[in-house]
Amino acid sequence: MADDITPEIKFQILGVIEKLGLIVTAIIVIANILLGYNNLALGAGLGGVLFILDFIAIKFLVNTLFKGAPSTVFIILVFFIKLLIFALIVASLIIFAKINIYGFFIGVTGILIVIIGQGLRGKLDGSL
Repeated sequence: MADDITPEIKFQILGVIEKLGLIVTAIIVIANILLGYNNLALGAGLGGVLFILDFIAIKFLVNTLFKGAPSTVFIILVFFIKLLIFALIVASLIIFAKINIYGFFIGVTGILIVIIGQGLRGKLDGSL
């Protein structure tokens, strides 16, 4: 059954993850604003959006790898550079912008739940 799924359909499911991730992030932000936790809402929004952007970057790099990238070592190096840039952005936001770290992790967790839920729901190759 999972063999029937073409790469185009798998790519479409990744698009669904991104859309659902934005919806979940918006719900978390709105709920926190309505409860009066503006700093938590800002942190959750930044965490969710940054994690979605990171997910898009990973998707782009994996698609590049499967389309015949120059070498596997180059892709691994790019993954590490992407991870370093993401870590620097998160550290800068926490240290200099003083965003709420709990809110940030709430936003990230919302996106992780969407990714895991779609993987379980889709029952695709490589899913849980």
